[in-house]
Amino acid sequence: MSRPKKGSVRAERRYALMALYQFDSGLAGDVDAVRDALESASELDESGELPDLTVAAARVEARDPEIAAARAESIQAGLDFASLVWEHRLDADRAVKPFTAEWPVHRQPIVDRNVLRLGWYAFTHGGDSVALAIDEAVELAKTFSTEKSGAFVNAVLDRAAKARG
Repeated sequence: MSRPKKGSVRAERRYALMALYQFDSGLAGDVDAVRDALESASELDESGELPDLTVAAARVEARDPEIAAARAESIQAGLDFASLVWEHRLDADRAVKPFTAEWPVHRQPIVDRNVLRLGWYAFTHGGDSVALAIDEAVELAKTFSTEKSGAFVNAVLDRAAKARG
């Protein structure tokens, strides 16, 4: 996986967040259903929006076998990453708990909770630098959650990273 430019998120991480959302919504035991959901959302662009498929070029691109294969790889990589994050979710929740006293895990919006888990896992077990993990987590929060979620995720993950030493 290549390092994305600042302010962007790898497709695999977008799919990982979507899978975590599905896991946290009760589908953790049904990986096939989660994969189906990811495949149906595979057309989302980096902003979390569906592209305008009224443009002929976009329709042709959507049917390109190489693009479809790359998308399938990204979906599988995201699902694999999400599965690892999900296995370590309790560790992630414990790691951020000191910095979310007013917003304990059970009160956090489902997207924010899983962005925190994903970001924490990315820099503790996933091989990402702290800066990359936090940057991608913040962008995911800004894209898929509330206006204030990016700042919340940034502050919590920054503190959790500093607490690790």
